Parts: sequence; C-alpha cells; structure tokens
Amino acid sequence: MKQIFKYTSSIVAGLLLCTACNNWLDIQPSDRIAEERVFSRVSGFWGALNGVYTEMLSPNLYGAFMTVHGVEIMAQRYNVSQDQDLFYNLANQVYTADNVKALLQSYWEEAYKLVLDCNNILKNAEERRGEVLNDKQYNLVKAEALALRAFLHFDLLRMFGSVPDNLDAQAIPYKANTTVATPEMLTGAQVIERVLADLTEAEAMLKEWDPAVSEGMLMSVNANDRDNDGNTYRFRGLRLNYHAVVALKARVHLWAGQPAEALRYARMIIDNPGADTLYPAVTRSAATDFDNPNRSFSSEVLFSLLNEDKNNLYDTYFNSSNASSNNKLIPAAQRVQTLFGDDQLSDYRFHWWEASNTPGEADLLMNVRFRKLENTDLVYGKLMPLIRVSEMYLIAAECATEEQAKYDYLNAHRLRRGNQVEVTTGLEAELVKEYAKEFLCEGQLWFYYKRTGTRQIQSGSTNQMLNMSNAYYTPRLPDSEIKYRN
Repeated sequence: MKQIFKYTSSIVAGLLLCTACNNWLDIQPSDRIAEERVFSRVSGFWGALNGVYTEMLSPNLYGAFMTVHGVEIMAQRYNVSQDQDLFYNLANQVYTADNVKALLQSYWEEAYKLVLDCNNILKNAEERRGEVLNDKQYNLVKAEALALRAFLHFDLLRMFGSVPDNLDAQAIPYKANTTVATPEMLTGAQVIERVLADLTEAEAMLKEWDPAVSEGMLMSVNANDRDNDGNTYRFRGLRLNYHAVVALKARVHLWAGQPAEALRYARMIIDNPGADTLYPAVTRSAATDFDNPNRSFSSEVLFSLLNEDKNNLYDTYFNSSNASSNNKLIPAAQRVQTLFGDDQLSDYRFHWWEASNTPGEADLLMNVRFRKLENTDLVYGKLMPLIRVSEMYLIAAECATEEQAKYDYLNAHRLRRGNQVEVTTGLEAELVKEYAKEFLCEGQLWFYYKRTGTRQIQSGSTNQMLNMSNAYYTPRLPDSEIKYRN
C-alpha cells in the first residue's frame, strides 16, 4: 500500500512544506531552483499532489483534530473530565484557553500551508502544460489541486466563519496565488463564491478526464498497468475525484443556504445510473465480518485519506486497555444505546461500538471503528473517509421539497444501514440521530449543529442540555493572524 503514493519524495516535502514567513509560505531563490527540478517531470506533479493528501493526515488536520477528537468532542460525543485539560476546554468551547488557541492556530497554519502547496502546483501546471504535462495529466493535476484548495478553504470557513445565517460577516482569507502578499479578509458569502468557482472548474475537467467517471474508483493495484504513470490513475477514492467534487458541491450549497442546488448535486450522486456499480451500498456481511469488518464502508467512499497508522489512533484514544486516562474518549453511560434505540440489532453501525473490558467500565461502550483488522493488507482497514455517499441521502432528505420525498430519502439511507422499519415522523430529530450515528470520527456532526444553528445540545458528560450561541460555534481567528493584520 505504501506504493500508492510512491512518487512523494523528500525533495517535494522539503520544498512544499517549508516554514511559513510572515504567516505565509515564502519561496526563496534556492527553493525556486528546487521547484524547477521537482516540476520538470510528471512524477514531480504527482508527488506534490500526493504530498498534500499525505500532509492532510497531520494530527492538527484530518489525522485527528478534524476527525477523531477535536470537532467530535466539541459536538459532545464523549464524556471528558477536567483532568483531560485540552479536551475539557474543547467540550466547553473555552476558545480562549492557551491549549485550545494553540491547537486552532496549528490547524489554521497547516491548512493554509497546504493551500499554498496547491497554488504552487497550479502555477507550475500552467507553466509546464505541453512541455511536461500532456492534456490528461494537466487536467487531472489542475482539477485535483483546485478541488483540494476549495476543500481546505471550505473547512476553514466552517470552523472559523460565522454560522451560515450570517454569511455577510467577515470570515477568512481565500488564498489563490503563491505571492507573500497578505490576502484580504472575505465574508462567508465571498468565500463560498470562490469555493464554488474552484469546484465548478474542477468538476468540468474531471467529468471529461477522470477515470472514476468511466471505470469506477479503481481501489486496487493493477499489476498489469503499463501506463507511463504506473498506477497513478487508480485509487480514485483516495483523491478528490469527479464524484467527490460533485458531493462536495452539495455540501457547500447546503451551507450556503441554497437547498435547491444542494439537492441537485446530491441527486447527481444518488440518481447516477451507475451508482450501484461505482459506489454500491456496503453489505451486512462486509460491515459485520468477525475478523475483517469493513467499518469504513469503503464501497461508499467518495473521498478518503489512507492512514497506515490508523490503529495507533485506536490505541491512543479508544482502546479500553491501552489508552491513557488523559486521552481516552468514552461516551457517557447508555448514550450510544439510547442513540440507536430499537435499531441496535439491525443497524450495521452499532458494530462500531463494543463494551469496555476495563474494570469499572462494564456499562460503557468503546469506539472500535479504527481497531486493526486481522488482515492488515486490506485497503479498507486504512481508510479515513472524508466524503461518503450516505451524506448525499441525508442532504436530499433535508432539501427535498415534498414531505414524502424527504422521508423516502431518509428511509432509503436507513435501509442501506440494515434498518427496515421506516420513519414517518420527526424528520429533524431523525436527521440529527443519523448524523450522530453515521459520521463517527468524520467530524460532520459538529458542523451539522453549526449549520443548523442548533440551540441546545446534550452535554457529553451529563443529561443536561447545553445552551449554544453563535459565539460557541465561532472560534476567533488565531492571534498570529489578527496580530499580523493589525
């Protein structure tokens, strides 16, 4: 599996991940020489792109904060104690605490470094088109870099921008070049406009050139591939491919308060004539296999990172035997059982939880979604999904204009998770439950709360309801960014 991104090199890493200057990456003359060498070959472009995907697995990005702990704790998924200082402050939205400020600043800086990497790839792709990159290579490289830039900016907006009801408020900068000039602060609406512009351009190129459109996600090595780029065009589900970009546009339009467009793009995934072949629903046998359960529901993944060390996350945060008390993340007693209710026996996702084997924790369920499989070579045991088909069903259920259609989409999604009993009332409450059940360790529950302006969330530690406000949903920008602009 380490050969999937085989073109990532130390030269690329050194060039593209160098220290930021004045809060932005500053390419010095010596770096430009290295840049010339890197992008003088096709493999340099793939290496640069692969470097972005790989660095997204940083603990300050999607390797932990935006998936495993930070935003999940903010969403009250776990019962954290005062002894877990950072986690406790996150759970209580104490954004002024030094450890929380440091974590948010690290997220901000690392995300914008990757934005700069994307911009560097885009600049060189334009300069080397025809000389180094043929049409297929150029279109795929450019489309993925644009989509990555949009993805990173959009999540920065979701984190630091105001709630969607106030998109006219100043939010974040949108960095679209490689200069060290300070980019202007934009409103949430302006950021959305630029995100969608990048995604629309990427969508058009990928629709014509992406192998995922005609050949599927190609989630395996092809030993007989004799293309000049080896297996570069495979493993499309590990990249921002055409289907992922379409799904991301549905997510963005929903955040922007454009339900008709969100529904349109969600249906492009759901109603795709080739959906059952391109991204079929996970089966019960695959999801609940005793030795090698497919807990990532990999057949439905549209965009995912590949984490070779996923089991370390399990040992650090969820293993009832190994995780230290400072890191261990456990839901409050009966919280998961209450969430699943009568669906416990039927719902595949309930298998993501198992009783703790630690004395005194017999009534607690532990998250085992990242636990190592018996067969460690299986790709799906290493996936960290960032966009999946299921979200499109939930978006469609929320945005459909007819009441019956809303429940049809919701129940179609529930059936794909093994639940044959149909829901006919209480759509909003059911959507909340589905986001909580479906996106464990994917970070989407917090952003659902923020997008919908949920005013009360049950505490992760008690049965009390927490009163939420816009301030709780909106961390202030990092001190370094504010100071730099003053």
